[in-house]
Amino acid sequence: MSTAKLKIAQKLKLKKYRDEFKLFVAEGLRLCEMANEIEFGFYTAEFLKNDRAKNFVEKVKTCATLYEIPAATFEKISDTKTPQGVMLIARQKFSTMEEILQKNLIVALDAVHDAGNLGTILRTSEAFSCGVVLLEDSADIFNPKVVRASMGAIFNLPVIKMTRTDFLSAMKNSNVEILAAALDSTAEIYYNHDFTEKTAVIFGSEAAGVSAEILNAAKKIYIPMTGRAESLNVATAAAIIISEINRKNPPVLKTKD
Repeated sequence: MSTAKLKIAQKLKLKKYRDEFKLFVAEGLRLCEMANEIEFGFYTAEFLKNDRAKNFVEKVKTCATLYEIPAATFEKISDTKTPQGVMLIARQKFSTMEEILQKNLIVALDAVHDAGNLGTILRTSEAFSCGVVLLEDSADIFNPKVVRASMGAIFNLPVIKMTRTDFLSAMKNSNVEILAAALDSTAEIYYNHDFTEKTAVIFGSEAAGVSAEILNAAKKIYIPMTGRAESLNVATAAAIIISEINRKNPPVLKTKD
């Protein structure tokens, strides 16, 4: 057992240490099976209860060091209520603006604070082949709750962090249409927009919506509702709009030879 590695895993529950070490935690078999950039990991003897788990551990051991630790020790470093007994420590990875601009659709998140919402939007974005830009004051994408909610999307999704000012400049310089989801009297119903151009769509915080700086530079779209709800959950709104943009301007799908 590596005491130093256990201390690192414990510290990674806090953002300041995730930022310092440039590492994050993936926990649970399904999520760990999707992981890449693995530094090291832990598992318990109880985890090795079936062939899938055993095969997974043997596979990872070919590229990274795994430590078998007691279940009681695992519970101390785990961030879940009912740990499965497997955890990987992975290297944080961000993309470049060039990689983001290769996508038909760019999803920008403007101060989206809720970890569950952020992770769900990452999952939706990966499902529809989007690039993602994190603007100021959004939750940390390497927060364990975000990682779990992303269902592994975080390992394959092109993501970059930017200021609002730099983001707007990059989109304008690249001739990307800038749209913002906003409940506004000047907004267009989302399904009436043609979405034929390369598009960046911005979703704002759960409480305040998209910031004034972004709204002043963007075209506004909204989702009409017929019920009594004043607004939709931001992850739900993102899924609706991303799906419609993908329908009207789908990415080129790779075909098998």
